[in-house]
Amino acid sequence: MKIEDFDYFYNKDVGKKCLILGGGPSISSIDYKNFDGIIVSMGDIPIRLQDKCNVDYWITANSIFPLPDVDYEKINKVKNTTLLFAHTICTKLNYNVIGEQLKVPWFEYDQRHFDGRTCDNQSDSRFYLTEKQECCAKIGNVTIQEFLQRKYNAIGHYSSGASVAIHALSLAIILGCKQIYIGGVELPIYEKDYSYVGYSSIFDILKRGNWDGGRKQTLKKFFSVLFNLKIKSVFYPDIPEILSDFEYLNNLCAQNGIELFNVSAESNLNKIARFKYSNPNKIN
Repeated sequence: MKIEDFDYFYNKDVGKKCLILGGGPSISSIDYKNFDGIIVSMGDIPIRLQDKCNVDYWITANSIFPLPDVDYEKINKVKNTTLLFAHTICTKLNYNVIGEQLKVPWFEYDQRHFDGRTCDNQSDSRFYLTEKQECCAKIGNVTIQEFLQRKYNAIGHYSSGASVAIHALSLAIILGCKQIYIGGVELPIYEKDYSYVGYSSIFDILKRGNWDGGRKQTLKKFFSVLFNLKIKSVFYPDIPEILSDFEYLNNLCAQNGIELFNVSAESNLNKIARFKYSNPNKIN
């Protein structure tokens, strides 16, 4: 089932608790199996946790995995989930395949074309390209950032989003959740400080490496941990902007009576002033 617009999600889970699950090491300390609210996750985490908990919303913003016209069999195995993907990044999708093969409810969102403008004519200086891109041929009615901004009468909006975790939090707010916990979103400076749940050995990592950016990237992560190498993480160049976006959303939550907590003790989210930390044992 295709979902047509953001209004479908607005206050759909009003008043509920929400747990946002990233892929960082701290996810192992979270009792997501017994969480008494909705779960929003990203990347390939819903696949790894499909036998351990129910992921209600699966949000993505990459062109690697999951692709709804390629990975529909894996997606369909995650029961009772709703898939949201950024069509501004996945620009060459086969919608006939999606319509015929994808069995979960799905929604494509725009997170790039502010004010309905093309990439070379942006109103937001944080995202500007000198030429139109393939994605400019299909501009959404409103970006996820602007939909959130309008519903909460906020001043300004967050950036195009260098981490899908930002969009996950935005979705939780749009859904009307009143208590939101973020876990597994470490935003580390070094690769050695970032690991993935669900891998039992290097052979398992190599076998499933194509899910998280390819075997070359996966090997880089593995050896950076093994030899304690000071290799900068994929998040490193964008950490200031990511933290700024999370600070914007944290302030929006505070202004609207939404309780927002980070439950990852080692996360760089702890650097944000007034962003509350909670022991992961207290989420239930």
